[in-house]
Amino acid sequence: MRHPYTALLESLPRVTDRTLVESFELPTIAAAWRHAVKNESRELVALDQGILSNQAFTAHANISCKLGHQFTSRLLPLRDARILLRHAKAMENGDAPGSHLIVFGLMLAVFSVSPRQAMFDYAQARLPDTDSAFAIISNLLDRAA
Repeated sequence: MRHPYTALLESLPRVTDRTLVESFELPTIAAAWRHAVKNESRELVALDQGILSNQAFTAHANISCKLGHQFTSRLLPLRDARILLRHAKAMENGDAPGSHLIVFGLMLAVFSVSPRQAMFDYAQARLPDTDSAFAIISNLLDRAA
């Protein structure tokens, strides 16, 4: 059986919109990771709710939530990850839509994956060419410096 992190990356549909990945998806994943690491479940739910209101992401919302729910159910056996259980409960109650971006950020926190490596892995999985992924991560790191 594949690790949930790898399985989610392999399940991502490719997109040609580098701007979507660079300016929306990666910052959202980073924010989700920060909230998850700090056990900020209300902030995580608010972030998840806000994703669907973003015009740039509207076309991707259905597949995102489908992937998010699918991979959250795979992670539920990790009963000691309280932030994950709280977010799964919010999804079940209809308080959070369950975007794959939030679930990916949760995975980074739960599995202690380096955010820098995860961002590269995500961009590489989502974009059709590796050069774009490398350029995005380099650009993000340059802006953060």
